[in-house]
Amino acid sequence: MDPERSPRDEAERELAQELRRTQALLERLIDSSPDAVVACDLAGRVVLFNKAAERLTQYGAAEAIAGLDAGRLYPEGVVDDLLERLRGAGPVGRVEGLRIEVLTRAAERVPVTVSASLLFEASEEIAWVAILVDQRERISIERRLTTAEEKLKESEKQAMIAELAGAAAHELNQPLTSVLGYADLLRRKTPATDPAFRSIDIIYRESERMAEIVRKIGRITRYETTTYLGNVRIVDIDKATDK
Repeated sequence: MDPERSPRDEAERELAQELRRTQALLERLIDSSPDAVVACDLAGRVVLFNKAAERLTQYGAAEAIAGLDAGRLYPEGVVDDLLERLRGAGPVGRVEGLRIEVLTRAAERVPVTVSASLLFEASEEIAWVAILVDQRERISIERRLTTAEEKLKESEKQAMIAELAGAAAHELNQPLTSVLGYADLLRRKTPATDPAFRSIDIIYRESERMAEIVRKIGRITRYETTTYLGNVRIVDIDKATDK
């Protein structure tokens, strides 16, 4: 031990070294965070900017700390709203999972979730820190999932329509075949001069038309609609069938 150093001086030196090591460790931890960490003083000046914040915003840390203002990092009104929420959160001065946007160097709006806290010194606000989680990939996945769900629903609808059409055609075909057969029999046995012939012929021809419609219903494989009576939508049998 240096004879000129008192035990107190030595303790203070060791404490200072320990504080420097702790600060260096905290800085490495913050820099290694996968999420952006940005701290601003109450004037809006950036005082902490980790590597994830650089990747998120395309600003360098040195550049951000040297002169980046929170007003350039967040859209108009976001900082004021965030600080109002923090101060309204009681003694903890913290909000979590809030969806906002940040601005990149190119003025691109990036959706993020933010967890933010006020920082105090002797019960006085001195700064606030925000942890920003990029939501672009998550939103992209959600959109793809929504699209997949919509396609699945559409596929299920198509299958249901085809099954229903097949069942309806099967059920209608049996009584219609009987009607068509008896109408044809009556028409063959009734002289053309008989007053009832015209009515029997109409029954036969309309039955044939209905049979063709039933055949089309049986071939329905997809959900295609057309307008009917104003805003009402009905299945378009011709478009919905396999030719």
